[in-house]
Amino acid sequence: MSKAPSSREVILADVRAALVAHASSPLQPLPASARFEPRKAAALGEEMEMMLREVKRLSGHGLLVRGREAFAAALDRLVGAEGIRSAAFSDHPFYHPYGIAGLLKGFGVRIVSPDGDGRGLAECDLGITVADAAIPETGSVLLRTTQGQSNLLSLLPRVHLALVIPETFLADLHQTFTLAKGDRHFVLVSGSSRTADIEKILTLGVHGPKSFHVWICEGEEKTVHGDRP
Repeated sequence: MSKAPSSREVILADVRAALVAHASSPLQPLPASARFEPRKAAALGEEMEMMLREVKRLSGHGLLVRGREAFAAALDRLVGAEGIRSAAFSDHPFYHPYGIAGLLKGFGVRIVSPDGDGRGLAECDLGITVADAAIPETGSVLLRTTQGQSNLLSLLPRVHLALVIPETFLADLHQTFTLAKGDRHFVLVSGSSRTADIEKILTLGVHGPKSFHVWICEGEEKTVHGDRP
């Protein structure tokens, strides 16, 4: 006399049967309600304003910076406002016209290597990245971590500064995912992390940086961003 199947065996058999039926059934087209038209970007000035506005809505700090002198002044203010004593950044051609290392040293900031086991970055005050793209609609920046920048720069230091070039703006996430399609991994950053306790008290930066800054940079860097592989 055969033994009756257990409840577990019955459930697994039903799951297998459903998977087989699903695999053999033809793909159904998306319903009209699930489709939407790609977003069309507005004029560049409007896109920059949207980016700054959305960054602020996410409790971040957005700034439009034009030229080296304005960049140096903004960096000086950031160092003072955030109490920056150490900073880390990759070797990116974007930084060369600004002389960012010299500026930071002049402000009394110690330069930390982005390489290593991460302990130095975890104790670092400021991590600086160059965004590979920005999405004004959501106030997000794309960091293609396989393109030469350590992903830890945007995750471990207490303050994250993302530098954006207007020419890298993308209209929506469709274009963003198309750009990063061949990457093994990438990071989309939309402000500091948020969490709340049972009393609904919002806390920023429990996981990752406590402060997020986005600077839209116009000026000397335009001729060097394309040199990056």
